[in-house]
Parts: sequence; structure tokens; C-alpha cells
Amino acid sequence: MKFEIDAFHFQHKPRVKNLVLFLFCFAVIFGPAFALFDSYNYDTTANPDIETYLGLANFDFDQSPVRKYRIIIPFLAAGIHSVFGGLFAGIAPNSFAGPDFAMCLSFLVVNCVFMSIFGVVVYRLCQAFGASRLAAIIGLLSVLTCRWTSYFAGLPIVDSLYVVVIALVLLGIKTKDSRPIIWAIFIGPWAKESFVFIAPLIFFFSPVSKRKQVLLFAVSALLVFVFRYCFDQYSHVETGLGLKSDLDHLHNIPTSLTRLFSFHGLYEIISITGAWGFLFVFLVDKKVRTRLKQKTTLYMVLFLFVVLIHALLSVELARMFYLATPVIAVWLALIADAILPKISGKQQDASLSDNTQSESQGASG
Repeated sequence: MKFEIDAFHFQHKPRVKNLVLFLFCFAVIFGPAFALFDSYNYDTTANPDIETYLGLANFDFDQSPVRKYRIIIPFLAAGIHSVFGGLFAGIAPNSFAGPDFAMCLSFLVVNCVFMSIFGVVVYRLCQAFGASRLAAIIGLLSVLTCRWTSYFAGLPIVDSLYVVVIALVLLGIKTKDSRPIIWAIFIGPWAKESFVFIAPLIFFFSPVSKRKQVLLFAVSALLVFVFRYCFDQYSHVETGLGLKSDLDHLHNIPTSLTRLFSFHGLYEIISITGAWGFLFVFLVDKKVRTRLKQKTTLYMVLFLFVVLIHALLSVELARMFYLATPVIAVWLALIADAILPKISGKQQDASLSDNTQSESQGASG
């Protein structure tokens, strides 16, 4: 009886539920992320992002004019390093291929935290679209087990913060909750400059009034501009050089288009969620197709178009298409909800009803 009462109260404590979900996500992510972190070759020529963000964490601001403003993750990693750096250095293996085990491990901790927050938001997004608890877990696992999840979590890069911002935008729009939207407006420009492509989705689909949005975006832009101006003055760099470098990404579009319409490009897209993608086979069922069509909103379609823009501006197609995983997770969760009753002999609804009754009786007892 006591267990039933505790279970009933647990379900009505969102903070506790989110904490347990966060710990679950962290446990799933940390192992693969650490394995990648420990075995990666840290070739800064092939992956210059690593050199930039490690440099920022060491307060070396003479970095790429495109990436040097993304300071949140590097500064948080520097904070972790200042507290635990000595301990981390003491457990460093001799075989580590990276430039600084302690600092790289600090990035790992920070990125695993943000990727776990991302997982919590994805789960909540799946449930917001009507997915059951089990189906939402399936949608969540399609993201947590993706190869790019361990990449974002395990390496000294900053993509983890950007995917959190994107997931918050989608959740805020779906639930008509202004709080995730406001967080996204102020954090997004610091996470990545390409947030400018997400801003129109917020403006036209979020529950925040247009007048209030104009004010919020103006304050956010002012904070970013002041920081960049002061940062450039401190590092003796021409103001506006970052914007010019951002515009240079337009030259990547022809190369990205060529790669996109090749076998390798299509494979990169299809393989994002790995084996979970086989659930899309059930779209042959008209009822499943109809449900997905009914649940797929206009802003989801426009968001996928925004992800395509990200991909075309970058030569790393799969890495950019990973941004679409919150929507893919919702689709997979909805497909799972449609097929689970068939797999279980259509007893799922009855079981859920029985469980609800027993929990209610336990609570009243």
C-alpha cells in the first residue's frame, strides 16, 4: 500500500520526475560519450572546433571569428576545471590522445549535463504530442542512442547548448508556455549564430505576444552586440569580422547540395537515428500515416526546412540534421503508440486503465 501511495505522489511531482528522467538520460549518455572522449584522436586540423573551444576555456581569445563568441560551454567547463582540474589530472591515463585530459573531461561533464537536459525536454515534447509514457521513452531513446548524441556530449564542442535551445522552442510552442521561449530568446544567440533562423518560428508561432517578443528580442540583441563589441575591443579584432565570416558560409551551399543528393548524403540523413528508423516501415499502415499527418503541425514542417538551411550552410550534413531529432522522436513515439496495442494483443488500453484504477485505490487507501 505504501509503495502504491509513493508511486502516486511521484507521478504528481514534476520536479522529481524530471530529476529521475535527467539521471536516466545522463546514465545512458555518459558511457558512450566517455568511450568517444577517451578514444578520439583530437585532430584539430580535421576538427578545428576543438581547438577554438579549448582555447576559450583557457581564456585564449585569439580564435576563429565565427566560433569565439560561443563562450557559455567553454566558460562552464573552465569553472569545472578550476574546481576539479587537479583531481581530473590525477586520474588521467597515459594513453589519452587529447591535449589536456582535465579540461576535456570538464567539457564532457558540462556537455553530458546539457545533453541530459535535452533528453528531458524531448521526452516532455513527445508527451505533449499525446504519446504514452512507454512511447515517449522510445522516442527519447531514439535520440539518446544516436551516434551524434555521444559526439556532442563527449567532445569539447558547444552543440549541446544549441540543441537544448531548439528543443525548448518546440516545447514552448507546443505547450503554449512562454517560459521556454523566453529562455531560448536570451540563450539562443549565445549558443550559435544560426539561431537567427529559429527566431521566425518563435515570432510567428510562440504564445508570447508580438509586442513583447519585439522587446525581448531587442534586449537580447543588445546584450549580444554589447558583449561582442567589448570582446572585440579586448581581443583587438575588427568589429563585425564575425558577421563577415558567417556570411562566408553561403559559399558552402553548392558543395552541400552536391553532397546531399548523393548516396553518402542520403545515408547520412537516414542513419541519424540508427535502427530506430526502421519504425518508419509502419507508415505503410494507413492509420499510422493518418495519425502522423494529423499530429504534424505547420511549425514542425517549417522547422525541418530551417534544419535544411543549417545543413546547406555547413558541409557536415549529418551533424546538422541531428537538430531535427526532436521532431523525429515525436514521430517515432507516435508510431510506437500506434503499433504497441497491436503487438500486445490490444490489451494495452485495458492494462493502463487497470493500473490507473489500482493507483487511485492505493492513493485513497
